[in-house]
Amino acid sequence: MPLSDHLSITAPLEDKKHAGERANHIEGGPFQALSQPLPFSMKTRNGLSLLLLLAAVAWFWQPLVSLFSLTQQEEHYSHIVLIPLLSMYVLYLGRKAIFDSREWSPWLGSLVIGMGAWCYWSADAAIFAPDQLSMTILASVVMCWGIFVSCFGVTLCRKVSFGLLFLLFMVPLPSFLLDAIIGILQRSSAEAAEVLFSLLGVSFFRQGFLFSLSNFTIHVAEECSGIRSALSLFITSLVAGHFFLRSAWTKMGLVAIVIPLAIVKNAVRIVGLSLLANYVDPTFITDSALHRSGGIPLFLLSLVVLLSLVWLLRRFEKKAWIFPR
Repeated sequence: MPLSDHLSITAPLEDKKHAGERANHIEGGPFQALSQPLPFSMKTRNGLSLLLLLAAVAWFWQPLVSLFSLTQQEEHYSHIVLIPLLSMYVLYLGRKAIFDSREWSPWLGSLVIGMGAWCYWSADAAIFAPDQLSMTILASVVMCWGIFVSCFGVTLCRKVSFGLLFLLFMVPLPSFLLDAIIGILQRSSAEAAEVLFSLLGVSFFRQGFLFSLSNFTIHVAEECSGIRSALSLFITSLVAGHFFLRSAWTKMGLVAIVIPLAIVKNAVRIVGLSLLANYVDPTFITDSALHRSGGIPLFLLSLVVLLSLVWLLRRFEKKAWIFPR
């Protein structure tokens, strides 16, 4: 056989081999070297991961109980009870890849577990008095990440990263960040309410967060910021984008729409209650079921708008996929 014929056969094979090695390196990322083949059976690894997770839950049992109590006391944290369930569901959908993984990363995983332990021991009540629970729950999430990295490797963690990162929504917002978000929503809702009053031709005088109508004066307080619905819509947009959209741009676009949607929804509620209190009965503001629970129908309407946007973005993605530029 001529030498040229021999080269024409073997060269592609070598290229394929090197291409496969490069693909594996890219898939694993810079931490691929820290992953190792399992030294024992996958059944043993799965049992070990379950045992470690149960140990972590037992260690953080008291903070988890405190977290559950917080969800019952603060309405804007009521969504936290659903976060671990949604995260486990996302991981359940990827269970085949998880249980078929034949690598682990004990050194990197131990480092992440150590970071979680350091975060837990650093959560001194004297220093982090208002945010100690946030620190301890963050520590528990980081330790769960470390256990997962140790037992299943870096490559798999990248594949199921959404389910792992989603656990961060279990962490209560630090007080400074929560206050900042509430302040932004409060001011934005007041600005949007002013625009709606003007569009409706309602006579009013505004001074800061006070709106003086002809027969009634309202105050857009922090409780009227709509933080609860804003957080719920934000989380819903992330979940909907993960399950129904493919492009990172469409996912980010969906999330970007959430905040204006939440502000407009809240402004509609404020203006509606204000008009009812001013022209019908002041108790619509001071003491009424509509004031206490009127945000629920508007939140459901916001969900309909959000899901309609998901449907439109999904159709746009399909057309862009069929007719690429």
